Amino acid sequence: MAAHLLYRFEWNVRAATVLGMVGAGGIGQAIYNAQQMLFYPQLSTFVAVAVALVLAIDYLSAKLRARFRLQQLAL
Repeated sequence: MAAHLLYRFEWNVRAATVLGMVGAGGIGQAIYNAQQMLFYPQLSTFVAVAVALVLAIDYLSAKLRARFRLQQLAL
């Protein structure tokens, strides 16, 4: 259950970014606005932050799964 919780949290962060691009707010909204205003340095920073956030969550969840042996066994 804990491994699934960590996976869903990571998935929700990615989904929130996409939803923000269509009007829900957050970093997705900032990405959309920077793209529409042609502020490419800011756009690349927002995208880098979103990617770094997903990578950090993925890394931390992998470490937690390994520490608590939450990996599913391959059959």
